[in-house]
Amino acid sequence: MSVFLRAALVQAVLLGLQILIYFGVERFEGQPHDISRPIDAHVPFRPGWVVPYCLWFPLIAVFPLALAVYAPGVYEVYMPAIAFGIVSSTLVYILYPTSFTRPKPPETFFGRLMAIVYKGSYKGVNCAPSLHCSQCFVVMAAAVLASALPFPVRSAAFIIAVLIVLATQFTKQHVLIDALTAVPVAVLGWLFGTAFPASFLTAFIYGG
Repeated sequence: MSVFLRAALVQAVLLGLQILIYFGVERFEGQPHDISRPIDAHVPFRPGWVVPYCLWFPLIAVFPLALAVYAPGVYEVYMPAIAFGIVSSTLVYILYPTSFTRPKPPETFFGRLMAIVYKGSYKGVNCAPSLHCSQCFVVMAAAVLASALPFPVRSAAFIIAVLIVLATQFTKQHVLIDALTAVPVAVLGWLFGTAFPASFLTAFIYGG
């Protein structure tokens, strides 16, 4: 099995677990708390931003594969950082579920696409800290530090991650506090990955 295919296998397992955990905890969460604030009303609703918002899953699925191939040292930190974010955020969701009222999408192409995204979570919870944002922050850090990555890949990953964070606000899928609380999750996750790098993953991927 090639390096790329082994990395893809690892990524498929991680993403599968993330989806299972994310939607699974919704069944055990209590009444959500509304964490929207007056400042959120000043952020305009722009359904067209659903396009970069939808790039999140392709980004977190593909970017680690590039790291595994070109920058294994950064990959070893990236993967535990992502796992830390999933676990810590899930604990917060269970202990303090959050939500807020989303606006009604307009009857336009992007509005209908936005309505589909809103229905992606059947309870509309798991808002703070935003996994979209925390994982994008980790992608940004990895893109900056992985000097072995081809520059077009680093730049594209960083720019897309920034656009996704902005999209969480303009699509009203998240409020400001969701993005702000994602910052310490990403920072602590990166520190965790630095302290406990997943060298066993690179050993598996490179057949060591």
